[in-house]
Amino acid sequence: MNKQILTFALLTLLSIPAWAQRDYRVSKNNGKLIVNLQGARIEGYDGNKIIFSKAGTVEEEDERAKGLQVLSSTGLKDNTGLGISVVEKEGNIEVFAVGNQNDEELLRIRVPRQMGVVFHNDNSFMADSLLIKGIRGEIEVSTSYNEVRLEDNSGPMNVKSVYNGVEAVFNPSITGPISIVSVYGHVDVSLPAATKATLSLSTSYGKLYAAEAFDIKTEPKSMTEKTEPSIKAVTGDPATETIFPDMPAVPPTPPVAIGSVSEQIEGSINGGGTHIILKSSYKNVYLRTSS
Repeated sequence: MNKQILTFALLTLLSIPAWAQRDYRVSKNNGKLIVNLQGARIEGYDGNKIIFSKAGTVEEEDERAKGLQVLSSTGLKDNTGLGISVVEKEGNIEVFAVGNQNDEELLRIRVPRQMGVVFHNDNSFMADSLLIKGIRGEIEVSTSYNEVRLEDNSGPMNVKSVYNGVEAVFNPSITGPISIVSVYGHVDVSLPAATKATLSLSTSYGKLYAAEAFDIKTEPKSMTEKTEPSIKAVTGDPATETIFPDMPAVPPTPPVAIGSVSEQIEGSINGGGTHIILKSSYKNVYLRTSS
């Protein structure tokens, strides 16, 4: 009986896919981390190494591929064992995907929090989520399809998205300036109620929302100033517009009733301070207090 139980347990273990934590480390605590991937989870920490890792099932070994290496049309090689190329160039660390990325697990990157972080994914319909958390250096994001989440970062920050929304939660230590822009997605930002900031909020076809606790000080525009943009909003050929350099052309503008008015608010909270720009062309902008 014991032998049968042991045999059954062994067969069960063999049937479970191998699970492993794989990582690759680079000694670096200055310059920028430049990431060119479908998505990633990037977290700042107090250390002096950049740590790339994946935790998940190990890909089944291809017997036919033994002694061979993955090729990519980019000419890059996987020097990490994680399906990515990591190289140092001009004082920065650059990361590129090598071959097709079939893993369900997002690449996790732990980076010294004072380093700058750059993320690009402008030309891929294959987009995963992007999380950037706990960074005290400069952040730059340029993406077409990623869902972007920003947590506990200080800035400066320049974030641009075309087709998906951007959500950000800030702590009190904002150094700014902050610019978060989405064309076809929402922009949802949470700030501590005591934040001193100079604000620019705008949307062409959506609405602007803000927590009453902020008590935004602003000078109202005249009706003449407010109605002028509506004339521009229904002219031109948006189907051929390029919103950002090197980004794909945006699809045709959805029908908009003549007379619709774009909304733009220039104001300040708590006497003004860090410059914060929040903009969505076709969806809403939300400014709320963080808990």
